[in-house]
Amino acid sequence: MFRTVTPIDIFQEQIETIRSHHAGVLDGQRDSIHDARIATRRIREVLPLTHEWQRRDHADDLFSMVKRMGRSLGRVRDADSRIDLLRYLEARIPHAAAPLVLVRESEQQHRLRVMRKLVKRFERLGVRRELERLAHGTNWRRSSIWAALIGDWRAQLRRLVGERASAASDAVVHATGVYFPNRVHAARIDIKKFRYAAEIAVETAILADATLLRTLKKSQDLLGDLHDRQELIDRFRKAASDDPRIDANHLALVAQVLEAEIADLHARFLARRAEIRKACAAIGLEVQPPNTVGRTATIAAALAIVSGLEARRRLRAHRRRDSQPETAVAVRVPVPLRGASFK
Repeated sequence: MFRTVTPIDIFQEQIETIRSHHAGVLDGQRDSIHDARIATRRIREVLPLTHEWQRRDHADDLFSMVKRMGRSLGRVRDADSRIDLLRYLEARIPHAAAPLVLVRESEQQHRLRVMRKLVKRFERLGVRRELERLAHGTNWRRSSIWAALIGDWRAQLRRLVGERASAASDAVVHATGVYFPNRVHAARIDIKKFRYAAEIAVETAILADATLLRTLKKSQDLLGDLHDRQELIDRFRKAASDDPRIDANHLALVAQVLEAEIADLHARFLARRAEIRKACAAIGLEVQPPNTVGRTATIAAALAIVSGLEARRRLRAHRRRDSQPETAVAVRVPVPLRGASFK
């Protein structure tokens, strides 16, 4: 039987991912928080494409809830990244280990605070109840063959990927070869959004070349490491101003090491710029809308498949009726009245 991956399938899969990690998230488990955060991002990307399966107003309300979930998860995940980076620096800069430990302890206290806020937000939003409802409430909508074959979501997804490809390419150019922290961070965000949209296109078979996604993933990870170091410099300087136990010389040493790593990561990003823009152009070209002849053929094929399935359904129903045993029908013979005769 015909089967294709649709936006509602991807939506359902990511709901199941969050549902499977829900208990781990409330326990503060790092892996569960990371996986649930990624799932919220993918849900936000795919939700606008599901209007042919669920009501638009419901999808919009769900988008708002998932966005709030993602922000809470993101704050905890960012704290985890800073704690990991501080542990790495403690081993790399033994002379500054003492102040680094002080900052790490402060970050761990910060993580505890944002983790408490996350638990309370999940409880206020009724996340567990909503996940249960979504896990069981949309299964039957998956079987919409018409939407799967020629639904408007295909054209919408093509436009989305094309727009994201253009935005990512422009952001890479705008970042220039000179290091601007805000511009590089903006390029990272646009590349990340483009990657998630392109992943949906790959899963739904609109985009064939999945190898290009590796370029986006590596570039996003590289810029993420750069952003973590830039943020840590700012937080370390603030901690030094608030805590007299952190010596200025130690602060300068840590900042020097982080700035050197930022410069190296930025140089690696610049070396990838042409590859990133090439991937943007290739994906943008591949998701261009098909010609009218191709679309007409697709519609004709869809009609043929739907008609065939309907014919099979009628044939099965007819066979079931034929297989049922016949019931005896009583025939009433008229009885002649007294004195009457039939000639």
